[in-house]
Amino acid sequence: MNQGSKANHTGKQFEKNVQLWLESTGKVPTKPPKYEAIWGTGKVRNQADKWLQDSDTQIELKYQSVPGTCDQKPFSELWNAHRRIKCNHYILILGGPHWDGDRGNSIYKEAKEMAAYLSKSPASGAQKLSVFKYSEFKEVFDEQS
Repeated sequence: MNQGSKANHTGKQFEKNVQLWLESTGKVPTKPPKYEAIWGTGKVRNQADKWLQDSDTQIELKYQSVPGTCDQKPFSELWNAHRRIKCNHYILILGGPHWDGDRGNSIYKEAKEMAAYLSKSPASGAQKLSVFKYSEFKEVFDEQS
């Protein structure tokens, strides 16, 4: 399996694990509405990974096992959510061993700070933004949903 195929596979597995965990808490995650991303071409075809309709929370999942430029995506995802994803709360969940290493943890901390900063600024998209590592999200989930 090449690197791209492996990344897609681990990402899909992570999405399935989060889906099952959310269902085990009594939530019913669905696919959220589509929207035009800031990097879009005028087409409404992007969407986050999960939507908790009862609290209007949209969840984006990013799995990363090794360092590389893909680990920089949290910042563009947060800006995009702030500008374009209309919801009460947007949660970015980071899964995989990369986020516990030096580089990943540094990016995680900066993304968490960015989310807090953007949450205090007027938004045309998500009204509140949060970033969690998956293990952390499971610990504080009741407070966030």
